[in-house]
Amino acid sequence: MAEISLRREAESKVPWAGHFDLYAEIIPDYDDFKEALKREHPSHLRVNLLKTTPDSLIPRLRKWGGRLTPLPIKGAYSFTGLERPGATLEYFLGHYHLQGLSSMLPPLLLDLAPGQKIIDLCASPGSKTTQIAALTGNRALIVANELKRRRLGILKYHIERLGVLSTLITNYQAQNFPMRLPDGRPLRFDRVLLDAPCTGEGRHREVMREQEMELMQPWRPESSLRMSGYQKQMILRGFDLLSEGGILVYSTCTYSPIENEAVIQHLLDNRETASIEEAGIEGIKTTPGITCWEGKEFAADMKKTIRIYPHYLDSWGFFIAKIRKAC
Repeated sequence: MAEISLRREAESKVPWAGHFDLYAEIIPDYDDFKEALKREHPSHLRVNLLKTTPDSLIPRLRKWGGRLTPLPIKGAYSFTGLERPGATLEYFLGHYHLQGLSSMLPPLLLDLAPGQKIIDLCASPGSKTTQIAALTGNRALIVANELKRRRLGILKYHIERLGVLSTLITNYQAQNFPMRLPDGRPLRFDRVLLDAPCTGEGRHREVMREQEMELMQPWRPESSLRMSGYQKQMILRGFDLLSEGGILVYSTCTYSPIENEAVIQHLLDNRETASIEEAGIEGIKTTPGITCWEGKEFAADMKKTIRIYPHYLDSWGFFIAKIRKAC
């Protein structure tokens, strides 16, 4: 009875399965996709390698009833049996972070290394910022930017909880992030992550947890168009903040080509030094980005971007593009 109530509440707040018929022609094995939407989201976590190791964490969580199964990404696990995964001693000590598998993928495409200057333009709640810190061993300068002041507290909390020492927090609109330092020198970064605000279609399942439903909004066509306008402004500023030879990774958790391929095309049309690089990740099944949508043609290299669907990877739906700035 409780499950039926949860299902009805979810369907009243978020897109219903029929909504995705809009994308039936671009989602391969579409019937399997629709079946995947009937499954509840799995539970995933990322071991925080700044503070512990999987060999240490796994037996500790077993004492709480947790059973961890490794995922294709180093340090990533699915889990069962943890009644309150955000309330264990190990969670508060920062030994792990609750994060969907597909959410862990964009930082892996940044080609990270210690000593780099990196900006996460839309950082809160901090999952990818703290992952970047772990991947660089706390030895890169990371700027975590977040527009909404009410979200700065949770960003700061996770940065502190997970032992991140190399991050500065800023509070700007991503599309208006400063291009110069106070002394007038140009401000540039080796790596830019733009995990852009979006309509969030990739989060949808027919049965959703309460905290997941809170993140969803009713889908409307005008919402995608409006969001795309912001995303186009953000990606131009993110690219302009790159040093020559630098990499920008753009990602969303939505399926709409208006918010994905069309945004990348806008960058290519307006910045001659931008080029798309292959974005595949070993062990992760993806499909290539599309090259046309509703009569609009996209660059042939759009096939180098990736789309992630829940029937191929049991996590949120995602779109990811890797962009290089020519020297």
